[in-house]
Amino acid sequence: MIQSSRLLSLLLSALFALPFAAGPLLPASLRAVEEKKIEFPAASQHAVVKQRVGLTDVEVDYSRPNKNDREIFGGLVPYGKLWRTGANAVTKIKFSNAVMLGGKEIPAGEYALFTIPTANEWTIIVSKDAKVQSTADYKQENDAVRLTAKPEPIPVTIETFTIALADVKGASATLNFLWDKTRVPVKLTTDDVEQVSKQLDAAASATTPLDPRTAYQAAAFYYDNNKDMKQAAKWIDQALEKNPDAYFMHYKKAQIQAKLGNKKEATASAQKTIDILKKDKAPDESAINNAQQIIDSSK
Repeated sequence: MIQSSRLLSLLLSALFALPFAAGPLLPASLRAVEEKKIEFPAASQHAVVKQRVGLTDVEVDYSRPNKNDREIFGGLVPYGKLWRTGANAVTKIKFSNAVMLGGKEIPAGEYALFTIPTANEWTIIVSKDAKVQSTADYKQENDAVRLTAKPEPIPVTIETFTIALADVKGASATLNFLWDKTRVPVKLTTDDVEQVSKQLDAAASATTPLDPRTAYQAAAFYYDNNKDMKQAAKWIDQALEKNPDAYFMHYKKAQIQAKLGNKKEATASAQKTIDILKKDKAPDESAINNAQQIIDSSK
């Protein structure tokens, strides 16, 4: 009798255990479907902007809300209130080297970026607390810099909030905040040109010539930054000694000679550029046109 009861108990235990043991026995594909999470697109998409300015890498990490027929500044984004400068999370900005933003010096590092918009002026706040999660956590004592910028009306409507680096020239750029019919530009500069200039000034006075690649880059740097054109001409000649068939070097020489006012020499170098390019089976027509423009302007 005792053995019958024990057997019945074991049978019942096994019977009730079956539903619980069946889960692991499901095919792997079915379990994967059950466990897969559905991912939905964000209403305000995440974006990362990366731009090198001079020798400095600038990175902006933010989310981009849409206008969606709403009044933006003075409406969705209230005037006079601290704004995280985007959606979902506080915007972050990072510099690999020290920069000047709106005339204020900022050391290399990562920062939180807040703004306080008004109709006639924006306050741009760069906070040292890069881990801050919301405007509620913001503390003015953590400010790295505060600066002001003037909003400008634009003729087109920007649907999606945009932070962009434009007008990238040498070691400067413009950090733009754009949304709806408003643009807020902030000048960003580095001292990279000055640092490179110091090194090249030393190289110019040295007795050892630069290698051809560096000589070409030095000539181009001096040309782009309106430095000593006579020294730039010396460097481009050094580069061409080892690279007589490099059309781009002849083109750079033509540009330098034109800036020096040597029209005859500039024309000859530009023509040399064209002659080399036309030897190619598929000549670069854009490069040919650029060289031709120097010839035409030197007449």
